[in-house]
Amino acid sequence: MFGDVAMRLRFPALPIILVSAVAFWLSAVQIAVAQSNSSTDPDILAAYVYRYADYYLPYAIQASTAYNPVGTLNAMRDAGLGGEVDYAVQSAIPASQEDLRGHARKIFKPWRYQFGSDAYLDCIEWTDACKAAYEKRGWDFGSGPTYQVWARTRTAARGACSEVSIAFRGTMGLSGGDWFSNFSRFGSPYDDYYKQLQRNIDTIMKQIQSLDCYRRAGRKPQIVSTGHSLGAGLAQFVALATKSRGPRIAKVLAFDPSPVTGAHLVNKALLAENAQGLVIDRVYESGEVLSYARAAVQEYPRSSSRCNPQVRTVEVKAARGSAVGLHGMELLATNLADLTYNDGNPLGYRAPATQVGNCGIIYRPDSDEEMIARDGNRRFGGLGPVYARRAGRLVASYPVKPARLGGNARSGSHKQNGESRAGVTTSVASNAFALATGSAFGSTPLPR
Repeated sequence: MFGDVAMRLRFPALPIILVSAVAFWLSAVQIAVAQSNSSTDPDILAAYVYRYADYYLPYAIQASTAYNPVGTLNAMRDAGLGGEVDYAVQSAIPASQEDLRGHARKIFKPWRYQFGSDAYLDCIEWTDACKAAYEKRGWDFGSGPTYQVWARTRTAARGACSEVSIAFRGTMGLSGGDWFSNFSRFGSPYDDYYKQLQRNIDTIMKQIQSLDCYRRAGRKPQIVSTGHSLGAGLAQFVALATKSRGPRIAKVLAFDPSPVTGAHLVNKALLAENAQGLVIDRVYESGEVLSYARAAVQEYPRSSSRCNPQVRTVEVKAARGSAVGLHGMELLATNLADLTYNDGNPLGYRAPATQVGNCGIIYRPDSDEEMIARDGNRRFGGLGPVYARRAGRLVASYPVKPARLGGNARSGSHKQNGESRAGVTTSVASNAFALATGSAFGSTPLPR
């Protein structure tokens, strides 16, 4: 709901207050319950998240990059030089953390951008179903959900990919489309992002299946979705709303997610079908603003769901600061990159447990490919819950700059004459309040 605050203008305090005030909407929501710590519980406590940071980091990078222009990524894809990898890492991790950028590049190296959109979605393909839904649409505001599709290439198979990810952007500035979509749960008369995706997600899935790397794969790649804040809500929605008889979204990686999942738009039979075997990992920085809304009330599925879908809560407790400052995607991505180290040494790759209890799931971690890509013979060597490279490291504590109205500056890009130019990194502001008021509400890491 509240997008990445680093380098991007965010709506100030009023919407946050409104979100808190309307957190208790009246129907089709379920109260969250406290998480258990039993052996059958998939949740990951903050003290142990360092074990899996290497697994979550590529998706965090994608969720952060989703705030950047699709056109820039299209140009890099067409050049065929793999420049989108470095661009994505620069988008997720600030220039002040160049050592972390270097490690993140190695982790993100197997991924390549495929296609995306940041325009209003009428009908990507004018099927009868999409046309009928479009004709019944509400008012539109000329903007649509921004999403970027990435594919993880197989090291042992030429041109084939093992996994495809759809990354959704969170809220940008004062965009009416973003904010009306944030409040979709209240029955907005607008053709919001959830409704646009509902009539187009099957076509997006067909586009994924037509990718060259998908068709070349001997074992069909699995499809996942990810995003931050509003984007995390959209990522959950498409997993619940896909109608095609082809492959389904197997897993959702939702960062600082909105409590709105769009489940109210999906008929119960389809919802139950798509929930079978689905895994949702909700990854958040402890104390970030939307964690309070999720703790109070959630739209389906509730965080206590252990099967169909399996919902995993993953707490990252790596910084302290204001609730809004802790919500930034760049902060979370940078801290996940930092947690892949222990006292200067990179940790080995480990995926979270996929089989919890007797719940059958359709997602499979591509461990063989990951281990090859990451030189996975490294071991943890009896590490305890102390997981930082060095104490007192100022992770994602950025200098505050006054708001620059009329534009959204982005990490790793610079607007010049209306065009985005990659490779130029501009200064970073700490969060929405700092951007709006020029005051410091920065976030600093906890001692480790």
